[in-house]
Amino acid sequence: MAQQLNLLEARFAPKALRGTARQGLWAMCAVLLLGWLAGQGLHWAAGRTEAGAQSAQAELAGLRAQLVAQAASAPMAGPGELAQLQAQDNGQRRIRSALDAGVAGHREGYADYLVALSRQASDQLWITGFSVAEDGGAIALEGRMTDASALTHYLRRLNAEERFKGRPFAQLSLKSVDPQGGSPPYTEFALRSLAAATSTP
Repeated sequence: MAQQLNLLEARFAPKALRGTARQGLWAMCAVLLLGWLAGQGLHWAAGRTEAGAQSAQAELAGLRAQLVAQAASAPMAGPGELAQLQAQDNGQRRIRSALDAGVAGHREGYADYLVALSRQASDQLWITGFSVAEDGGAIALEGRMTDASALTHYLRRLNAEERFKGRPFAQLSLKSVDPQGGSPPYTEFALRSLAAATSTP
């Protein structure tokens, strides 16, 4: 009995082989093409960078030339101008030396006096005038108060401040004022202190 074979079945169909020489050739060509494109891109970027560096060097050279030209055209300082500048420098050095030595007054200023006065502010007494001598020795204080007894307590508190310690007030003047228009009367006062006491070794 004869047997027939069906050659159209899928198992008998020719199968494409993977990884053939043709496919390897195409893959190699693609790699070479990508490498060539990357090299061209790097070459183009390097060219642009070099062109930018050359442009910056050209601008720098131009600026240098301008500076040299300006320096050459600037007038030189004469002997009189140099002497004037030296005299100004010497004067500034003398002033700084005087400030450092405390001869020309308080180097730190007088703000600490005002801070001390503000700390001891009172609703019964207010300051209308304050002055300090250039050497910081004598102090003058003027003000008004609604109660004359408030001055003693105020001076006691003020004497506790660092800037007012050891500065007794040698002169005191009082004046009663009765303003018109229904305003309450008040007393004006003026104080003058002695120079600050200096400690001897």
